Amino acid sequence: MKKIISITKGDGVGPEVIDEALKILHIIEKYRDFTFDLQEAPAGGAVWKETGTNLPEKSWNTIINSDALLFGAIGLPDLPQGIAESAILKIRQGLDLYVNLRPIKLYDPLRDRCPLKEEYIGKGIDITIIRENTEGLYANIGGILKDEVAMNSMVYTRNGCERVIRYAFETAKSRKHKKITSVDKANILKPSQLWRKIFEEIGKKFTDLEQENIYVDAFCQWLIRAPYSYETVVTGNLFGDIISDEGAFLIGSLGMASSGNIHPGKVSMYEPIHGSAPDIAGKNVANPIGAILSVKLMMEESFKSPELAHSIENAVEDALKEGRTVDIKSNELPVLSTKEMGDLICKKMQSSLKK
Repeated sequence: MKKIISITKGDGVGPEVIDEALKILHIIEKYRDFTFDLQEAPAGGAVWKETGTNLPEKSWNTIINSDALLFGAIGLPDLPQGIAESAILKIRQGLDLYVNLRPIKLYDPLRDRCPLKEEYIGKGIDITIIRENTEGLYANIGGILKDEVAMNSMVYTRNGCERVIRYAFETAKSRKHKKITSVDKANILKPSQLWRKIFEEIGKKFTDLEQENIYVDAFCQWLIRAPYSYETVVTGNLFGDIISDEGAFLIGSLGMASSGNIHPGKVSMYEPIHGSAPDIAGKNVANPIGAILSVKLMMEESFKSPELAHSIENAVEDALKEGRTVDIKSNELPVLSTKEMGDLICKKMQSSLKK
């Protein structure tokens, strides 16, 4: 089975973590019936410096003609704010990637890295956060007038709400979750009121799922107090960005968190949620697991191979029992470099697929 994957390594630590994720693809090619045609699609700050655009037309054409996009972090400290990062919004909008899938899972070997007391961790943290990805404030409708007035409009459409909420219900059902939670601010915001109405309408077709609505400020509190009580969470663009980053802190490090920017059945983008971290770029200390788990999501969502996705996740968890990168270090285990962590996961993955 041949798949074309566009590769955007990006800036800062982006190339370092993506190189480790690519090793996983090579292992899969070796042991399973997949062939990956990897095509470079440069984007970000370094590209902007060279070409004057953060997403060259050649890169865009490569992306739209691929089966999936593996994307590193972008952004450089010596560029104006948003110059590099807006490439991500261009891709999300251009491909209509209306689902942002952000798993928040605390692996057992990392329970010692969770900042919460054991009583708050409870049975564990395993939350599927589904964030609307193309509307809300991030649709970027607005502007700045004479450095005196700035405005962005929070725009929700019925179609935009319906499709991501329906995706969330279907995901909850497919993962055999018992509860789905909608996060909004319907006591104040009109867009949230429309969101809640649509959530409740669609919910009538999924009566086997426990359903709850919760305000975003209350959810941020309960995510700390009882994260074990959530399974599938669906929310709007801005709220989803904030709560998924909060959740990532609970699982050890932002370096552990993966994401998928998805349009089911079409070209989708997979990326770790951390930034370009220019202060540690080139030092071989970045955590590659978020990028590797993004490949796991790609195999699961775009390439419909749950077996391989499961193998990647198991390899990560097994590797964490033997070594850690510095952001998730343990006094009892060796501190590994970016490449060493990637190699250890590949070793575990290879051992699994040989069986």
